[in-house]
Amino acid sequence: MKTLCFVLGLVAAVSAGNIVELATQLGAKTLVKLVTDAGLADTLATGGPFTVFGPTDEAFNKLPREILERLMRDKTLLADVLKYHVISGKVYSSQLSNELTAPSLLTDNGEAVKIRINIYGQKVTADGSPVVLVDQNATNGVIHVVNRVMFPIPLRNIPTEITQEQRRFSTLLTAVTKANLVKTLEGGPFTLFAPTNEAFAKVPAATLQKLLANVTALTDVLTYHVVSGTVFSAGLSDGEMPKTVEGKTVTVKIGSNGVMINDARVEEADLAVTNGVIHVIDTVLLPPAFNAGPGIY
Repeated sequence: MKTLCFVLGLVAAVSAGNIVELATQLGAKTLVKLVTDAGLADTLATGGPFTVFGPTDEAFNKLPREILERLMRDKTLLADVLKYHVISGKVYSSQLSNELTAPSLLTDNGEAVKIRINIYGQKVTADGSPVVLVDQNATNGVIHVVNRVMFPIPLRNIPTEITQEQRRFSTLLTAVTKANLVKTLEGGPFTLFAPTNEAFAKVPAATLQKLLANVTALTDVLTYHVVSGTVFSAGLSDGEMPKTVEGKTVTVKIGSNGVMINDARVEEADLAVTNGVIHVIDTVLLPPAFNAGPGIY
């Protein structure tokens, strides 16, 4: 791939300093304050080299108040979240590639930052946070500016996540188990558009029972909810038609009603897992053939 800085066209000239000084020059006041509060300022000023995915003030302002207040109260948690934004060494935009997994300074639990480069809109995200400014050089590293705060992802893959969330995904879990797709969904990386129990409840009961009894049809329906690769919401573009694992495409629509996948609305986006991402949807997606007429099951 061409260098990310060429794709984004967002490199700005800032006078050199260490990482903390550079963040101050870039106007990341909240980041600098929190780094200082967490006792990490000296490390980021004198250690390294480091690569920092630095959230803007706007990114911190978008956090729910209770989350920000908790971070400010719990210095250990705050330090962990901030370390998750830092990787060792200088990693410039030209070295970033799609699905790159870079271990963060929060390595004890294996947390790593995942880079995703959307082939449609050429949007670049770090764990779902859009990169808005790249290659800001410091004397002891480089800063890439992001506009959403990143949080260490749970050490759960897709099947484990939907198992943990049975309150809203029990029907999906039953379907995945009956279709023998658990092992498949442990691979990836995948993007799963996950229908809730309420979404499955919209399917006529007789149809749903027939579907659950037909492994071939059930597999087709479930794999129609899966796209290869990790596609965070910031990487979706209006009108794009990603190909599903089932083989057919889904259509992404972004408008005043939010994000739609075919006729399903995304209720919650960007549930990051170790092997991809989950977007929660309110309607079961059916491949085109399933609308062809009766007897398809």
